[in-house]
Amino acid sequence: MKIAVVDDDPLTRDFVVDVLAYSVNREVLSFENGIAAWNYIKNPGSADIVVADVDMPQMSGIELLQKIKNRCPQKICILMSSKSAHENTAQQFGADAFLAKPFDVNDLFEIVQTFVVEIDWKPLYQ
Repeated sequence: MKIAVVDDDPLTRDFVVDVLAYSVNREVLSFENGIAAWNYIKNPGSADIVVADVDMPQMSGIELLQKIKNRCPQKICILMSSKSAHENTAQQFGADAFLAKPFDVNDLFEIVQTFVVEIDWKPLYQ
């Protein structure tokens, strides 16, 4: 299982990557914008979980979410933003979860871990 982290802010992106790499013990990939992430995610065998910031230049997290859910609806998309108003928009476009910035390490871990466990167990029930 792979997790993609997409954020144009290198400090936030590196923080999220480091937390996830050590806490959920999965391969974590890093992208600085939605376009680079989409070019990777649209291919088979790419990330199972995408954690993306809403506010990014070129392609916002909402635009990335729409592309992912249209092409790969089974992928888990977690959006994050410092603007609470984005939570409703994220939900309307199919986000599986939302993280309000600034968030606690435990909040990030718990949300992602929930989906990691769900994905890891899915083949047993299909």
